[in-house]
Amino acid sequence: MEDSGAILYQISSIKDMLDQVNQEIEAHIQLTREIESDIVKCTEIESGLTARESELTKMVYVSQFEIDGLNSVAGQFKNLTEILGEGYMFSKKEEG
Repeated sequence: MEDSGAILYQISSIKDMLDQVNQEIEAHIQLTREIESDIVKCTEIESGLTARESELTKMVYVSQFEIDGLNSVAGQFKNLTEILGEGYMFSKKEEG
């Protein structure tokens, strides 16, 4: 009888240890799920930031194109102004 009591006690102790191990496993599973969820969130944020970076890069290229165009127009305007100024000075010399 004492042997069966000792065996039942050992079984109960082993069951308690098994329950504790199962609780730890569940805790690790829950932690893993939370980490995976955070990874998904980070991936979504990263995708959004990549898209935003692409938009900003496009804006930079468009702005640079516009600036180059404006610089070209300004240069042509300056040349035209100089030519007109020289023509005006030449016509003043002929009149005077």
